[in-house]
Amino acid sequence: MKMNKKTFPSRLASLGVFGAAALAALTTSAADTVHYKSRVGSKVTITGTSTIHNWTMDSQIIGGSMDVPVGVEFDQTKAALNGATGGKIPMRVEANIPVASLKNGHWEGMDEVMQQAMHAAEHPQIVFRLSEITLKEPHAAGTPFQFDAKGDLVVNGVTNAITMPVSIESVSPVKLKVVGKKPLKMTDFKVQPPVKASVFKAGDDITIDFEWVVGRPAAAK
Repeated sequence: MKMNKKTFPSRLASLGVFGAAALAALTTSAADTVHYKSRVGSKVTITGTSTIHNWTMDSQIIGGSMDVPVGVEFDQTKAALNGATGGKIPMRVEANIPVASLKNGHWEGMDEVMQQAMHAAEHPQIVFRLSEITLKEPHAAGTPFQFDAKGDLVVNGVTNAITMPVSIESVSPVKLKVVGKKPLKMTDFKVQPPVKASVFKAGDDITIDFEWVVGRPAAAK
């Protein structure tokens, strides 16, 4: 395709306008959300059963981030959630838990057999990515906001769509706490319930409880 001297500058101008529009769209997108990152104070517990005793594994590490549209205010003292449209919030959430951070603390060897069963060397993270979150109504002022959350949970390199109830509350002007609980089966993620010395055999059913604290930068004084 040939360009004469007249058309070339006009095409450059068009590209410049397009590039400026694209940059403006990206800038607007970033400006229209509030970015929260993981903070200390988070915790997760995995509870299960076995042939000889129940067991738990705990971690104080939940990484990840949350992008919330500007105007959404998780002020649980109010009877309504400002910024929600039809009960839905277009949030972007990704959370992760290092498998190696999960510790039993009671039974020797439990950490190792669980990490082997979850193939921690090949799949070192448990990851959750939110796809949809819907407010449960009515909301009682003075209590955390209750939601149904849908998303993809990745364990052992296997991705499953899950739905779970979560609550979100403001714990400071710049911090939120997200609390949830979800029963799961290890075999749904191709994790074989571990066996130790032909004596200990874990059950397939587990429950994950978590409290995830996220925060945004404090406003400049």
